[in-house]
Amino acid sequence: MPADLPVKTVDIPAPKPRTSKTSMPSIVSEGLHIAGNLFSDGDVQVDGRVEGDVQGRNITVGATGTVVGKIIADEAMISGAVNGEIRARAVVLTRTAKVASDVTQETISIEAGAVFEGTCRRPGSGGTATKSTNGAHKPSELLLTTPAGEKAKI
Repeated sequence: MPADLPVKTVDIPAPKPRTSKTSMPSIVSEGLHIAGNLFSDGDVQVDGRVEGDVQGRNITVGATGTVVGKIIADEAMISGAVNGEIRARAVVLTRTAKVASDVTQETISIEAGAVFEGTCRRPGSGGTATKSTNGAHKPSELLLTTPAGEKAKI
């Protein structure tokens, strides 16, 4: 480059990092089958099938979704099928959910019509919502809200 030509410096701003609060969820689409574990710092939506563990901030299993493995999340919304274990601060089982899992959660909501087979446990409580086989634990009390807004103990 000739010495008599001026050199122009241009500042290029660094790209802004995407924050998980505004970014789109990672999606396992209907018809997609994944054999392996999924890990995300953000949200994950499963509308296909995952045979492995799914970990993320918010995990949604859609009505057509299936997870055979562990779900670990801050919040888990289940409308499809889960067979394994769910560990989340908040768990919602919608009316189309079919869950055969042990659930460890701070709060749980089970809509009328959801199918749930397993135990519910609060972190650190040591107790379960179902009777143990040896009778050593007193069952926790679960309150369900009916569509009419009535509370029912189970």
